[in-house]
Amino acid sequence: MPSAADNSRPAADIIATPAAIRDFLIQNVCLDRRGAVLAGVSPADGNPACVGQRDLRPGERLTYHKHDHANQGDDTPLGYQRHDSFPVATASFGEVVEQSFDFGAGEGRRFGVFDQGSDGGDIAVLSPGRVSFAATEDGGAGFQLFVGECSGPVTPDALTHSWILAEFPSDRPEPLKGETIARLNDLTVGHQETCPTRFNAAFTRWHIAPFRYRAVPGQGTPITLTTLISEHYGGARRETADHVERFYFTRELGGTRWERWQNTIGNRQFSTEKIAEAARNFAATGRCSEAPVPEGGAQMALVDCREWTRIVPPADRGGDRPGFFIETLRSRPGTPGFFAPPGPSK
Repeated sequence: MPSAADNSRPAADIIATPAAIRDFLIQNVCLDRRGAVLAGVSPADGNPACVGQRDLRPGERLTYHKHDHANQGDDTPLGYQRHDSFPVATASFGEVVEQSFDFGAGEGRRFGVFDQGSDGGDIAVLSPGRVSFAATEDGGAGFQLFVGECSGPVTPDALTHSWILAEFPSDRPEPLKGETIARLNDLTVGHQETCPTRFNAAFTRWHIAPFRYRAVPGQGTPITLTTLISEHYGGARRETADHVERFYFTRELGGTRWERWQNTIGNRQFSTEKIAEAARNFAATGRCSEAPVPEGGAQMALVDCREWTRIVPPADRGGDRPGFFIETLRSRPGTPGFFAPPGPSK
């Protein structure tokens, strides 16, 4: 990523409001002196033509893409995965934020085209008092809904308190940090109409901190950005958590990094030896910059990470269409209608 001036503020100055959280979730566009959008330029480039920036708007074309970094020695100049962060208007939730996963390397995969079995994304929903991932899809379990504690038919409300990223009080100003224990479960295709009978506890912590992201050869030096970091522990207690998933969001780029940490004592799925091997293999890739071990006392090893700081210009000089994950969901028969487009106003 090209170097740029850090326009961050101290973490204590960032108050937890829907507007502040939305700003971290969505990637920005660059503006010239006349206020026009600059194609092919990101707000982290250090390009002097970028004199202003703002969040992408629903339906607005993507003026750049964020890609991850290839393993050391791998001749994959565009990385493996594209990750765009943009708002989408829906009927049930109003504006949600899509965090897309678009693989474009190997096995006939193409950037900009939804490749079934590998591509997908996360859908972040802002509701009064919190922001949660309401749905996800990847090449493993396919499309899943995340629901918080509920009973009977699954309603939009059940999705708003599921995989919690952050909470914020509605009656008083507070810094954007905190912790809670989420209770949630995931519903796979064919089982998404009725609430489950069992919910899993997940200690969740979020805070603002500066983080130094890696650069691409030929794209300048590493850059430090003020970051919203959200940690999802596999269990109600940090000291005994099975694993941790950590998400990084920046005001400039939206979703910027993801990590998977595993408790080194092992579990029914992975032995201590398998986890140690996965950690060694990942460390050898050099794919991500260094990060601190999750707090809580458990011995955690980093087994996977993606850092989307390789900036790639759009295929269309005027910007690429933002449709991808949610657009694909809307075209599938039988998909729950929670993310359907808004109907005509009356």
